[in-house]
Amino acid sequence: MQTTYTWAVTGMHCNSCSILIDEAVEELDGVTSSTTSLKKKLTTVTLDPTRCEPAHVAEAIRIAGYDVNPVSVSAQAAPVRRAWFRRARS
Repeated sequence: MQTTYTWAVTGMHCNSCSILIDEAVEELDGVTSSTTSLKKKLTTVTLDPTRCEPAHVAEAIRIAGYDVNPVSVSAQAAPVRRAWFRRARS
């Protein structure tokens, strides 16, 4: 099961900052995706919690040079969501 976490990130000043954060997070084993929004000051990460702890993601963001605070958690089974999306499009 994949879980999606969102963190508020402070200290970003340009798009390069968001790219650096995504690259740092995506290097972690168990991370499926990372999307950082400079405008919203948020990083959203989908990961397998059995392979990567959320604290490791927060630490990777801190090591990259930014302050981070958790915002939300959303657990969902990815295949079920995709099946719903396919039905909705039909």
